[in-house]
Amino acid sequence: MRYLKSVIVGTVAAVICAVIWVVAVVVLPILLPFLMSRFTGSGGGGAARVGSGSILAAALVGFLAGFFWKFTRVSRLGAHPR
Repeated sequence: MRYLKSVIVGTVAAVICAVIWVVAVVVLPILLPFLMSRFTGSGGGGAARVGSGSILAAALVGFLAGFFWKFTRVSRLGAHPR
């Protein structure tokens, strides 16, 4: 049961991490030049590109972090019930 809970938490963490990565890589490079152009008065614009490899790496890191966090938490609580 603890493996199932760990996999579920890891999957949710992977999705959240991938979404955060896409927002950081795609939206911020487009949004920041427009915000800077409002302050400086110059024109601004940007283009962003994100590959599937970087999204996969972010999702893998998120899955591993979520899985091990939940697995160690469940293992610790199972050893010392409260």
